[in-house]
Amino acid sequence: MYDSDIYNAIDTAIGNKSDIVFVSYSILDETDEKIRYTLQKIMEEYNREDWITPVYSAVRELISNGLKANAKRILIDEGVIKDTDPVHEIVRKLRTVLNERAVLEYGIKKKKKSLSTRVYFLFSPEGLIIKVINNLPLSENELKKIHDRIKISSKYDNIAEFFMDYPDPAAEGMGLGLCMVLTLLKSIDIDHNNFTFTTDGVEKTCAEMRISLN
Repeated sequence: MYDSDIYNAIDTAIGNKSDIVFVSYSILDETDEKIRYTLQKIMEEYNREDWITPVYSAVRELISNGLKANAKRILIDEGVIKDTDPVHEIVRKLRTVLNERAVLEYGIKKKKKSLSTRVYFLFSPEGLIIKVINNLPLSENELKKIHDRIKISSKYDNIAEFFMDYPDPAAEGMGLGLCMVLTLLKSIDIDHNNFTFTTDGVEKTCAEMRISLN
């Protein structure tokens, strides 16, 4: 399918309020552009153009987190990351595979292992539901840590305040991404309770944002 056909399909889906899904194995500009285009068209339809950048940035951060989780799984399988590695070392190793040269190589590895990150745009009577789904489960302990981080992050109005309390350069292992998502949503008056994180404990983890457009 040519790009023009894809954009036409997106326009038609939005007009019909049909579900839209994007599947990613690595960070690609083409996919980013289509996700941003989708958000832009939806927000323009509801006269919420000022929400495009914060919502897109939040979605982009969740996608990045999902892709990092998949890359981490591969590095664990390959023996590059070990359970005994400190957070700083895990962050450093992840960055080495997310650079420009390695990102496609690991994207291919993820595809072979069916480790995708999917973004769903779903229309509801209340507005828009955005789901970012990773096909890796979380343990109860991991999910509890994320919920604790969401609770902590909900208290901050911006990332600068978070850094004042958590100046560690490995803060991304302490909830920096979640804090960014929550402060972005808060900037457009979306309550943190409209952002949830769930797992089935078997094959997937889902981050969900509910955005009222009425």
